[in-house]
Amino acid sequence: MATWRERILEQAEAARQRAADVASDVDLEQLKREDEAESSGFFGGFALGMVVGAILALVFAPMRGEQTRGMVAERAVQLKDKAADLVAQARGDDDDTDDIGAAIEREIDDTGYRARGDSGIG
Repeated sequence: MATWRERILEQAEAARQRAADVASDVDLEQLKREDEAESSGFFGGFALGMVVGAILALVFAPMRGEQTRGMVAERAVQLKDKAADLVAQARGDDDDTDDIGAAIEREIDDTGYRARGDSGIG
């Protein structure tokens, strides 16, 4: 009659042997090739998506490139000036910090509505 220790050792040896058999059957080069194929498939799909997205952006753009760049540049200058004005107000008026906070919130809300094309109502 085998003791529990001997049974555990036998089971461990059997498991080790099965693992060694499986490891000898596995072709590491094949696994490496499969992994490379999966990653190249992902990056190929990613590149294709970028190309299709760029083509669709060009086809469905609401304005010409010059107009869009001009509009973005003009809006960036406006936002920079407004931010500078609000910072100057915040630094100069210590007593009116609540009014400044409310003004900043109104300005952010107004900017968000204009950027989305909303009327700001409702």
